[in-house]
Amino acid sequence: MSSSAPQKSRTLALVTRIIVIAAILAASGWGGRWVWKQVSPGLFGNKRTEQVPVSRVRTSTIAEEIVAVGRLRAVFSTELRSEINGRIIKILAVDGQKVERDQEILRLDQQDLLTQLQEMERSIEAAKLKAQRARRDFERLTDLKARNLIAPKDHEEARITLSLAENDSAISEARAANIRDKLTKTVIRAPHLGTLLLRDLTEGQVVTGAAAQNGGTMLGEVADLSSLMVRTNINEIDVARLKVGDEARIRVDSIRSMQLVGSIKRIATSALESTVDRTRVFPVDVILEDADERLRPGMSATVMFTLARAEDTTAVSLSAVFSTAESLRYVFIRKGEGFEVRQVETGIADTRRVQVLSGLRVGDEVALTRPLVFEGEVPVATAAAAPTKARANRAKAN
Repeated sequence: MSSSAPQKSRTLALVTRIIVIAAILAASGWGGRWVWKQVSPGLFGNKRTEQVPVSRVRTSTIAEEIVAVGRLRAVFSTELRSEINGRIIKILAVDGQKVERDQEILRLDQQDLLTQLQEMERSIEAAKLKAQRARRDFERLTDLKARNLIAPKDHEEARITLSLAENDSAISEARAANIRDKLTKTVIRAPHLGTLLLRDLTEGQVVTGAAAQNGGTMLGEVADLSSLMVRTNINEIDVARLKVGDEARIRVDSIRSMQLVGSIKRIATSALESTVDRTRVFPVDVILEDADERLRPGMSATVMFTLARAEDTTAVSLSAVFSTAESLRYVFIRKGEGFEVRQVETGIADTRRVQVLSGLRVGDEVALTRPLVFEGEVPVATAAAAPTKARANRAKAN
């Protein structure tokens, strides 16, 4: 009985200490919170202000453009390919040389064809001798038939033998003519006046004829470099906005200081499949108005087509214009310390700015990002009266 009393006293003391410690911690937490509330306004202000970047509405010149890349090529050029298989034995011209029509460019080995022609000429002689003998026999039997000294059957066989001999002679003549024609094709000539753009060829190289499955060996081309063009591919969305005769600006990538002007000569009527992203594209040819001696076929070029242009028009940064699910355009215009939503009517745009037809005036400040106070769907429809009224005023003025 006496031993249980000290144990109860120790338990009571432990519980008391725990309660006291908990009370002290609770009081410390409440006190720290009270102190923070008292001190923090002086240190940081009552409320942190959101910093929203803004842009001022200005007048600007906006040009809506299509930018495409392509390669320079001659307007008039002809590819050089051999019509027969052969081995190059002589190259008679050099790359970049001015050539005249029918000027020799290279020669192929003729030895095999000359041998075939010699054999065929011997065959022709033999066929002619056979035809002469058959003709004499036929004339002799014709005379005998007139005197009824031979049977009609023998005379008919002589006539058939003569016809076959003459036919063999004609076939040999045709084969010889074909070999002579191939001999003329062993000499590659310039098809017209121009500049020779010769591939990297070597004497002794074997080339395949144009009748081969891959179209034969490309030897080069003869091009008229006095007139150049850029061939580029335009996607199916933008090509409908172009037409033959439209002006274009060309910048040659390797000569950055050169700015050229051209016009659309041809827009393909059927589409091709892009090798980059498998979209449908249309080849468009743009002829350069002025050629420069520094330009070479194959150079990369950037072509810019201007679809629309507005001078000194009200414009704002692209990032300042927002859109609803119904494609209504709106901005957040500064009013005092805050912003309000205003619907706008937009026009053409370039890569940086968009034309504002109504809803804003020069000097207005608009937010470049959505302020945090505007959460969820913005009720733009309530502000639709301003653009509608502006359009009505413009119609009345016109």
